[in-house]
Amino acid sequence: MSHCTNPTVLERVSDADLRADQRAEQLAEQHRAGAYPTAHVHYDLPGQAFTVVAPQGGASE
Repeated sequence: MSHCTNPTVLERVSDADLRADQRAEQLAEQHRAGAYPTAHVHYDLPGQAFTVVAPQGGASE
């Protein structure tokens, strides 16, 4: 799993859904195909959610 400082959160998927990790990976893939080629998934322990993030300035121009 990649780690980045101060990432831009693109999506949040609650881990209450049994397939949340798969859904987050699908969303990250969609963002990578679009404006955020470096999008990836982090797990937000305090928020109990998977987050799709990109490094600051990660959008392609």
